[in-house]
Amino acid sequence: MERIVQLRSEGRGNKAVSVNTYLRCVKAFVKWAAEEKLIGEPVKLNWLKEEQRVLATLSQEQVRRLVKWKPRNEGEKRLQCMIGLLLDTGLRISEALSLTKDRVNLDNLTLIVYGKGQKERVVPMSYEMRRLMYRWLLRHDFPVVFATRDGGKWSQRNALRDCKKFGTLLGITGVRMSFHTMRHTFAINYIRNGGDVFRLQRILGHSTLEMTRRYVNLQTEDLQAVHNRFSPFAQQSSLR
Repeated sequence: MERIVQLRSEGRGNKAVSVNTYLRCVKAFVKWAAEEKLIGEPVKLNWLKEEQRVLATLSQEQVRRLVKWKPRNEGEKRLQCMIGLLLDTGLRISEALSLTKDRVNLDNLTLIVYGKGQKERVVPMSYEMRRLMYRWLLRHDFPVVFATRDGGKWSQRNALRDCKKFGTLLGITGVRMSFHTMRHTFAINYIRNGGDVFRLQRILGHSTLEMTRRYVNLQTEDLQAVHNRFSPFAQQSSLR
């Protein structure tokens, strides 16, 4: 551990987040070795402090362009429905591409998805997303929601390629046009519009609240807006 810190102080070695990923594996091995009596006492390994960055998200104007775009063919309609789903529900791209029709409940406005570790969870969707999903599901008879022409599973690589082309077409700049960006955009707007972080954790399928907090590392103006709305002093002053 001291060697890792030394390398980083010299500007060498991996980023803290990468080192911590390796440390998780080492700690798991050390714990197993201690349980099997292969070592006397577990070795204590401390995490490196990770840099906390404000995650870039799509602006309201950029989201409006995505929503208002009129697709011209089947491929574009599939892309529109998938992007809408990511912005509406915050699903991981792997969860969206694996979604099957029998897991879509249009009556209850819910989806059943399999997240990391094959953990099943129920995710809500909006009325607008239900309309879009309903129209798309009528267009094919395959079990996979976002199927290819022959009914196979749309690959993440091809979906990302189409998504980036779409972003260029709409002139979306200043933010990475990716599925992760859409997930972040959903999360931060969920909180901005009054949602709480505990429900958001369940929707996103995070195992810890800390991960969810990273997703909603709000900008200063967001914090000020919330503060002005809930401050008892500001509320009473406005009544004068």
